[in-house]
Amino acid sequence: MLKLSNKGLLIIAVSLSLLTTGLVYSYLMKTSSSQPKDTGSVVVAKVDIGAKTRITPEMVQVIKVPVPYLQPGVVTDSKEVIGTLSKEQIVSGEQITARRLISEGKSAGFTGIIPPDKRAVTVGVNEVTGVAGFVKAGDYVDVVVTFDQNTVGDNVGHLVLQNILVLASNRETEGGAVETANSNNSKEKKDIIKTATVTLAVAPEEAAKLALSEDKGKVRLALRPFLQNAGISIAGPVTPRDLVGIHSSPVPEGPREQKPKVKQPVPGIQMIRGTKTEIVPIN
Repeated sequence: MLKLSNKGLLIIAVSLSLLTTGLVYSYLMKTSSSQPKDTGSVVVAKVDIGAKTRITPEMVQVIKVPVPYLQPGVVTDSKEVIGTLSKEQIVSGEQITARRLISEGKSAGFTGIIPPDKRAVTVGVNEVTGVAGFVKAGDYVDVVVTFDQNTVGDNVGHLVLQNILVLASNRETEGGAVETANSNNSKEKKDIIKTATVTLAVAPEEAAKLALSEDKGKVRLALRPFLQNAGISIAGPVTPRDLVGIHSSPVPEGPREQKPKVKQPVPGIQMIRGTKTEIVPIN
């Protein structure tokens, strides 16, 4: 058996370490040379971002990524992301693309045009109660409701809501966009559709008033002028008596009751003849 001295073992160990170092260096050089040198800036999520979450600067960062690994439609400037809403969940480290974001307004769909402090409520109308179909999205209306005597004890009309924004007429929103599943309808078909529903933007407490008014009464819309005054008018409930006052109808007189005539007794002498009785007048 070959015995090596300590010096020989040291030389072998140094040689193996140098060989290993050379192999590792050669592998790293080949790997770095195979990577693309062109990189691009991309915005990624620093933390998990939930759906419909407003993105803040603390949630994103800009990093360099090789160009072949950039996703289509990726956002490269953080200013385009900050302040927008996430359409769906974005996990930490994921590249943020434009289709994952919701910009302010109509890109969020119908819900994007509802004011933050309002709720969308739809009421049914016809050619009369809907101002002959002239109510369009973007207009402002007042809501008048009438109740009959069986509901509130008297026939009453009341201006329940004022200065209410119209979000949609049927399914047509402002700007002519139609919120419908079938987008292949022809223009001729859309023109002949009559206004059947109007969607209003109301406060939460106004939504309950509107729902009760439509359920228990009859709702009518009053269209406000284009150059409108944002103020409201003080108007109380109105009854038929407020319009024409109180009128009492005369009670018709019926036929007079005639008293039966009492036959006056004729003076005379009562004569009894057998079974017959008669009075003989005295002249």
